[in-house]
Amino acid sequence: MSEQPDSKTETSKLVDKKRIAICGGTLGRENRYYVRGQVVDAGITEEMRDDSRWNLLTGLFEDQEKEITPFLDYGLEPVRKPILVAEIWDESENLVHQSPEIKGDDGGFFFHEFTKPLPPGKYTFRIHFRRLDSYRQFTKDIAYLNQKGKSEISGQSLIGKGKLRILSESFDGYVTTSDIDQTYLATDIHSNKGKLSTLFETPEQKLPLPGMPALYREIRLATDDSPLCFISASPHFFRRTLLTTIRSHSIVTESLHLKYLEGTIKGIVEKFWDSVTHPTKFITDGILGSVERIRKFAGASFQSLFDQMSYKLTILLRDRLYLPTNAKEILIGDNTESDYLIFLLYQYILSGKMSGRELEDYLYRLNFLGRDAITRDAAKIIRELGEENRQIHGDLNSVVLVLINKTSLGPEEEEMHWNVQSALPAGIDPFKQDGIQPYVLTEGAPGFAVVLQDNGILDTSAVFRVVAEMAGEWMEGRVIDAPALMEWIRNLSLPGDYQDEKDLIIDGLKKALEKEEIS
Repeated sequence: MSEQPDSKTETSKLVDKKRIAICGGTLGRENRYYVRGQVVDAGITEEMRDDSRWNLLTGLFEDQEKEITPFLDYGLEPVRKPILVAEIWDESENLVHQSPEIKGDDGGFFFHEFTKPLPPGKYTFRIHFRRLDSYRQFTKDIAYLNQKGKSEISGQSLIGKGKLRILSESFDGYVTTSDIDQTYLATDIHSNKGKLSTLFETPEQKLPLPGMPALYREIRLATDDSPLCFISASPHFFRRTLLTTIRSHSIVTESLHLKYLEGTIKGIVEKFWDSVTHPTKFITDGILGSVERIRKFAGASFQSLFDQMSYKLTILLRDRLYLPTNAKEILIGDNTESDYLIFLLYQYILSGKMSGRELEDYLYRLNFLGRDAITRDAAKIIRELGEENRQIHGDLNSVVLVLINKTSLGPEEEEMHWNVQSALPAGIDPFKQDGIQPYVLTEGAPGFAVVLQDNGILDTSAVFRVVAEMAGEWMEGRVIDAPALMEWIRNLSLPGDYQDEKDLIIDGLKKALEKEEIS
């Protein structure tokens, strides 16, 4: 009996490294699309030398999805300045495009934009490792190879794959973009214990908010396979865990954006050092002006590690560059952070109602929930992305619906409205302005489904399927049974014009429950 643990320890011992590209997926249009990812060295056991058992689309070894956690991925070693080539393959396994050499950065991250036309459809991109552009990484590799002899990091050049979906330039369907924490997953990110526990959770331990997986599936089903994208302020080393979680809930997603915290920290250090040591800035601004500028930058930059404002605005605007002009966007978030203001600002920028230097200055001075969250550099990037979008698409607001999950961790509707009004410039009222879609605040999947039905996106049967999936789910320490489900629907916070749909759902649930009791 004592031999079994020993053999298990022996087989689980790390014996080598394998170079992989963690990619996920991307969404683009016929004439503009991109590939992205990160190249890392992952520790492997003797068993993991078998290339046939690696899934290069997920970046995981066979059965590894059961045990992967963000904490384990935090230990992945970035490969400095990899030089790569990306190939695009169609569904018939034909090579249709190949990139020139792509140079990754110090963190192993790479990005390449294609403008060569590609017919609408679903593709796979393959990432091939060519060589290194970093002497430091090269010497590190040589030292490792000399120590190990033949190693997996010098093996085959194909190191990763990703999904690429191309939309027609004439596409006028829906694209849904959703937050993750407290919108899709029941993540406790508001306590130190909760934040710490997320690092050690496997995909199986990450619980969805009741009904949300069904809602995402129903939206796709009802809208001719419309794309779904996720944006989260979670660190980038959550990628493999979150993608596995999404797949485990039978959700198909086109892309997942996560925050590169190491890059943010590095940028803060470099900018701060530049501000302190650059003599001309002290001459032009004076001592007091320079000190105030440094204080402002340091405060806003520190907050940017935790806040979502500049990060999510940047991602939304950058993704919009790759969407067809007439695509209609559905945005889904929650009331725990700043989603409801971000989604409004995004519309103001797209429509040109806020632009130029005025927009940049506003963002730089923006204080939301008592915090300065946007640096001057970030404000400038957001302004430039807004201008580029308007050059491509015109002054067009692509957002048709904004859904906000009302949680107990965030403010009530009245306070949210006050937060928005006090953050926006005087005289701007997003709740009464033509061309701007105000957010609809409601409790999770049932409320979202009712609103989507009223807007002609879901039908009644789809709403019932979403609600039905909630039965038996775990929520805030209890199982959702039939009475709890009825109470949830009955107490939904919805604007008055959604009352008819709400009553319809309640009547339908009553009949379904009565039928169940009779049988």
